[in-house]
Amino acid sequence: MSEIATRTLELLSLLQAQKEWTGDELAARLKVSTRTVRRDFERLRELGYPVDAEKGPGATYRLAPGSTLPPLIFDDDQAIAIALALQTAPSSVQDMGDSVKRALRTVTELMPEELARRLKTFDVQTIENAWDLAPPTITPALLASLSSAAQDRQLVKFQYRSRTVESSDDVPVVAEPHKLVVWSGRWYLIAYNQRQHSWHAYRLDRISDLTQPGWRFRPHEFPEDDITRFIQLQPDRGDATDSWPCRGTVRMNCPVHLVAKWAPGGANIEFIDERTTRISMGAWSWSGLLGLLATFGCDFVVEDPPELAAAARRIAVRLGRAGEFPSETAPEG
Repeated sequence: MSEIATRTLELLSLLQAQKEWTGDELAARLKVSTRTVRRDFERLRELGYPVDAEKGPGATYRLAPGSTLPPLIFDDDQAIAIALALQTAPSSVQDMGDSVKRALRTVTELMPEELARRLKTFDVQTIENAWDLAPPTITPALLASLSSAAQDRQLVKFQYRSRTVESSDDVPVVAEPHKLVVWSGRWYLIAYNQRQHSWHAYRLDRISDLTQPGWRFRPHEFPEDDITRFIQLQPDRGDATDSWPCRGTVRMNCPVHLVAKWAPGGANIEFIDERTTRISMGAWSWSGLLGLLATFGCDFVVEDPPELAAAARRIAVRLGRAGEFPSETAPEG
C-alpha cells in the first residue's frame, strides 16, 4: 500500500509538471506497466482529480480543469521555490502584504518537518535601496480587470495621466489590451490605442476610471520582438516629476536606445535625433543626480533646473582638484 501511495503521488506530480503524457512515457518514468498506470489513474479519479485520457495505442493522459481544487502536490524544489517567491514578492500591489504572509505560513505549515527545516535556511529579508525610489502601488482589482480584458479580447476605456501632454487634464483612451508587464518594479499595460492607431505602454498607476464597454476586438499583431526595449523607449515611461527631491532634465550626446537601456526605471527619455537624447530623472541630491548622469560616459548639457547647472559647476571644480596629484604621488599610467 505504501508503494502504491508513493507512486500515485509521483504520478500526480508528473501531471502537474507537464501538460500531457503518453501511457508509455509514464510507465517508463514510474518503472511499471501501462496497465498499472491505467489503474493508478482510476485511483486518482476516485480521489477527486479530474483526469482526461485518450484510449488506444499511444494513449495520452492529462489533468483537466475541475470544479474543485484537489490537494496540490509539490516536490521539495517546487515547495522551496514557492516559499522563496512569496518572501520576495514585489510590494507594488496594494494590500497584498497580509495575503502573502498567510500564503507563506500555509505552505510552510504543510511541509514535512525536514523540508520546513531546509526552508529556514532560506530566510530572506528585503532591504530598501536609498537610490531606488519605491514604485507607485496599484490595486489588485485593476490588475484583474486588465488581465481578464486582455484574455477575453475586450476593449477597455480609461483616463490616462500622461507626461507628454501639455495640459494637466487626463487623456481619454480606448484601447485593445495585449499584455501586462512589470519592469523595474513598475506595471505597464501594452495596448493598441484605437484612436491614435498605434501601440503604447501605459503605466497602470496613471490609469483611472477604467470601464469595459463589452466590445470585443480582433487583435492587432504586436510589431516588436523585444517588449522590454519597447517599454524602455516609451517617452513617458518613468515617474512623475515630483517623485524625487531633486529632479532635472539634460540633453545627452548619446543615442536614445542606449540611454533607454541603461537609465533607471523612473527616468523619462525623449528622442531628439540619431545622436541626441533628452532625459529627465531624479535622485536624493543634485550631486547624486549628476553622478547617475555621469555613468553614461558622454557629454550632456543641463536644460533645467538652474540648481542642477550650479551643482554641475561646483562638482566640476571638485573633480578637477581630485585629478591634481602631486608629482611625487602621481599614479603611473
